[in-house]
Amino acid sequence: MRRILQHCGDRAYVKFETSTDSDDPTSPLRREYVAAAEVRPAQPMEIHRYFKVGETVEAFCGERKGWMRGEIAGILENSRYSVVFEGADREGSASAVEQWEVRAVRNWSDGSWNPPLLLQQVLQVESKSSSESQAKSNGLMLKIKCRKKPQQMRFSEGMLVEVKSNEKGFEGSCFIAVIVKPLEDEKYLVEYRTLRTGDQTEFLREEAHASCIRCTPPVIKRVKPFESLERVDAWSKSGWWEGYIAQVLNGGSYMVHFMYTNEDLVLEHRKLRPHQEWIDGKWFSDLKVDKTELNVKPNKKKLKIKNRRTAEPIFREGMMVEVKSDEEGYHGSWFTAEIVCLVASGEVLVEYQTLKTDDESALLREEARASYIRPSAPEIMRIDCYMLLEEVDAWYNDGWWVGLVSKVLDDRRYGVYFWTTNEEIFFNHSDLRAHQDWIDGKWTAAMMKKSELQVNNRRVINFGEHDVMGVEQYIVNGMKVEIKGDDGNKNEGIWYPAIILKPLGIRNYLVQYQTLINVYGTQLQQEAFGPCIRPSPSIIQRRDSYKPFDRVDAWHNNGWGVGRVQKASPSRNYSVCFNATNEIMEFQHFELRPHQDWIQGQWVLAIRLRQSNSILDFPIFFEGVCSVWKIE
Repeated sequence: MRRILQHCGDRAYVKFETSTDSDDPTSPLRREYVAAAEVRPAQPMEIHRYFKVGETVEAFCGERKGWMRGEIAGILENSRYSVVFEGADREGSASAVEQWEVRAVRNWSDGSWNPPLLLQQVLQVESKSSSESQAKSNGLMLKIKCRKKPQQMRFSEGMLVEVKSNEKGFEGSCFIAVIVKPLEDEKYLVEYRTLRTGDQTEFLREEAHASCIRCTPPVIKRVKPFESLERVDAWSKSGWWEGYIAQVLNGGSYMVHFMYTNEDLVLEHRKLRPHQEWIDGKWFSDLKVDKTELNVKPNKKKLKIKNRRTAEPIFREGMMVEVKSDEEGYHGSWFTAEIVCLVASGEVLVEYQTLKTDDESALLREEARASYIRPSAPEIMRIDCYMLLEEVDAWYNDGWWVGLVSKVLDDRRYGVYFWTTNEEIFFNHSDLRAHQDWIDGKWTAAMMKKSELQVNNRRVINFGEHDVMGVEQYIVNGMKVEIKGDDGNKNEGIWYPAIILKPLGIRNYLVQYQTLINVYGTQLQQEAFGPCIRPSPSIIQRRDSYKPFDRVDAWHNNGWGVGRVQKASPSRNYSVCFNATNEIMEFQHFELRPHQDWIQGQWVLAIRLRQSNSILDFPIFFEGVCSVWKIE
């Protein structure tokens, strides 16, 4: 795709829209002189054009950044196609492309497309009919008065469109849909391609007025980074949301401000597209927002900050304390020790009561940070049984380990789930104690954390952007997985540990959550849709401290929420901002894990690297779901 900058005789000076001077995506777009005979107009999009298996087409090739001839090998879900490009082997070389990335094969000849566009064919028929019925002019002059408001565009059945939502909380969003049939009063019945009904059995259908429907905009492949204040559409919650770039971050990420909801969200480059406006039947790119518009709406949203920072007690020699460990494989554990002496400011020499030296001749002594030490927890006599999802400390490997009661068995035995290792271990009642937190110089008993995954009856999100993950070929009964919750409130954007029980028809599975319970107080069993499921990620033990802007998963509300580190303290406490809710909370080191994405059957880990004066997010691909990884 090229844009003509200058025409000189039989040569044209053009600028490529999808090709740069080097492999660096930030380098300038390539410009060069080409023969005028090798230049043709860009082929208009045919939104309502569909293709059959075996049909020869032109498809946009992401690797070559241009249109290549190929053959339709298959029809996929969500109006996508499987295309085999010419010159490639048919087995294992098919590429999945969107509907708007496929077009018919045409040649530009004598100022027109051959074969002609469907619109051109209609115009030719109308022109021929008009010439046959043309009568002699009677000398009258017709006065044509244009309407101030253009007539609404008529949409045909099967046409791919975008539907604007005016519901509260969904302002400025558009969802991809297909026209099912026209109704009365300029209304249409549409079927969404990324939204499902409450029971997740079929795509959501509803009536929409013509004023809320528009054609899908032409695809603009954006190679260069977006600029500050540039208008964009952001892919979030299975739809496109209008906003602008509030801040350009490192690693190809951006802080996007949504003007209608007055919210900010950090998104990657691949989830953005240039914003376009549909005006008088044409698409216009809207590059930057006017600075005067930035003060139209005051930002009334306040960040919800929950302080969990523990106050450091005053230590003295001979005092019994508990010391936490951040060593590999010991995250979330506390070991009983005695204060020997104060070594220096912020350092204490302790003698463990249950750990010995390598030769087991004496109790282990070591220096520990004062921020890693707390007084011994007061004993709470627990006569009654522990309950599901109650937070407890389990005596294991000579220390107390924080976990959740995941099963209540007979004979006062319990299954305890440890989120740091994604394990479930069984204990007797005597091996557990009620969990307590040291907050502001006081011990506070942890309340039972009940979390119920609520389902929005109006719209249940189908995570269409993850359809390429290929997760379902890995799903087997008894497999440990994580399921993404989205109820528009506290569970939004959180991944919950679960176990696959059995398949339920096509792309649906019965799962049992490990950390969620139902209204009857038993472990929640629910039907889950395939694209909302991913394997449990590989366990990564992060020994060094996290740094600001690191992408992490934080253990919150009995699941893993995705966010970024805002602040990091020397005591290895962190302020984390959740992407989905814009909520800031504080966490300890063992409550975080490096963020990973499940892409095309592999876990992708973004590791922050320092190169000269810049910070880059470097993707690491690895396979498997049971390996233990360590980052030094």
